Amino acid sequence: MTKGILLFCFNTVETQYHRILERCIPLIKKNLKLEITVVTNFETYKLLKPLGFVNYKFIDPEKGNTKLGKEWNNVDRHMAYELSPYDTTLVMDIDYFPFTDNLLQLMDSKYDFLISKEVHDLTGRDTFQPRRWSMIDMVWATVFVFRKGPKAKRIFDTIKYIKKYYTYFNDMYRVYAKNFRNDYLFAMALEQVNGFINYDTIPMRLATLPPFCKVVEFTEKGIAWKYDDQINYTVDQDVHVLDKEVANV
Repeated sequence: MTKGILLFCFNTVETQYHRILERCIPLIKKNLKLEITVVTNFETYKLLKPLGFVNYKFIDPEKGNTKLGKEWNNVDRHMAYELSPYDTTLVMDIDYFPFTDNLLQLMDSKYDFLISKEVHDLTGRDTFQPRRWSMIDMVWATVFVFRKGPKAKRIFDTIKYIKKYYTYFNDMYRVYAKNFRNDYLFAMALEQVNGFINYDTIPMRLATLPPFCKVVEFTEKGIAWKYDDQINYTVDQDVHVLDKEVANV
C-alpha cells in the first residue's frame, strides 16, 4: 500500500503560490515524511527553487474562477483520484502548514474518504460560520484523505458530475456564493453519495487563521501574526493560513 501527499499549485497574476509551496514542502518532509506529488503547470514550476525529491504532474489549470475579483485557480481538485499515484492519498492546500505529524494518523484509518467539517478560528472571534450561507453543511476541502477503491471512486465520479452542473446544484442547495468552491462541491457530492445522511469526517477542527490576520514571522516551529494592535503566535500546531501574503514573509 503506497501512501503520499497530493498538492495543487498554480500561480495567478496576483499571487505567487509557488512561494507558499516552498514554505509547505519542507514542513511536510520534516514532520510527515511522506512522498509528495505536486500538480502544477510549467509556468509555475519554472519559478520554484530546488525542493529535493518531489514528483510533479503538469496540467493546464481550468481558468475562469475568481474570488473577491481576483483570479483563483482552484478548480482542478476533482481530478485528485486520477492524478494521485498513491493507494492512500492526503490532499492538502499548500497554505495548510503541518507543524506536527498529527495528519499521519489519518493515513492508517479504516475509512475510504475523510474530510473536515469544522474549523477553529485562531483569533477566537468565530469568524467562520458557513452554515449561514447554504442549506447544507459546508466541508473544508483544505485537508482530505481518500483510499482508492469503489467508494472513493464513486465519490469522485459524483464530484465530477456535480461540477459539470455546478450552477444548478449551487442553486438547489441555496449556496450564497456564486463562484466555484471545492468546499461546497465536495459537500454536495458527499450528501448525494451518502443518501443525505451523516458521512465520515476528520475528528478535529482545522486551526485556521482568517485572511484579515497578517503573518509577521514564519519559522519551522510555528507562526506569529498581527491583527489590529495585537500580536499572537502558535508553536507546534498545524495551521491553515488564509492570508496569501504569507508567501512574502
